[in-house]
Amino acid sequence: MPIELTIYHPDRLLIGRATGELSITDFVKFALEIRRADIVHYRKIIDVIDAHPAFTEQELRALVLAIREVQIGNRRRGALAFVADPTRGKFAKLFASLDIDGRPASVFRSIHDARRWISDNPSEPG
Repeated sequence: MPIELTIYHPDRLLIGRATGELSITDFVKFALEIRRADIVHYRKIIDVIDAHPAFTEQELRALVLAIREVQIGNRRRGALAFVADPTRGKFAKLFASLDIDGRPASVFRSIHDARRWISDNPSEPG
């Protein structure tokens, strides 16, 4: 899978690192893995600096609509920080700009900036 997932349960944080060509199916599998692990409420850092999108804006918008439809109980979705190359991070900016239940989201140039921002956005308790 082009998106490697690391989960830090004590911090309620997950970090995804995408490499290579990234399809919409890869994003769907990643989202399903998060759902199956019951960690939708965790904060998320998604590093896509080394990834190359192989999907359209319309496919991404359809995925966001599908994610909105998934009920997660009374928990809020965790904040989402994308780390993207500013010269080719259009899809990360687009994903972060699409509102999903009021979840905070932003795009950063470095993992360090993303970590600082995510620490200011605590996740919901267990």
